[in-house]
Amino acid sequence: MNISSLVPEDRKAGELDTVKRLSRAEVIEPYRTQRLTKDGRIVDVWLTASSLIDKNNNVYAISTTERGK
Repeated sequence: MNISSLVPEDRKAGELDTVKRLSRAEVIEPYRTQRLTKDGRIVDVWLTASSLIDKNNNVYAISTTERGK
């Protein structure tokens, strides 16, 4: 699932940077950010993200867990 539609416009550049880091299998500490709800409200979330790596050490996906505060 592509979550770009859930990211507020003013946070897209930072989130893209995070995705790039994860695509290089960098470890990202959990952090606070924001997401858009279906009705357009902005909510604060605590995000944990991990790179999923295959047997050849290639990143094939990114897994995230987001919890509302």
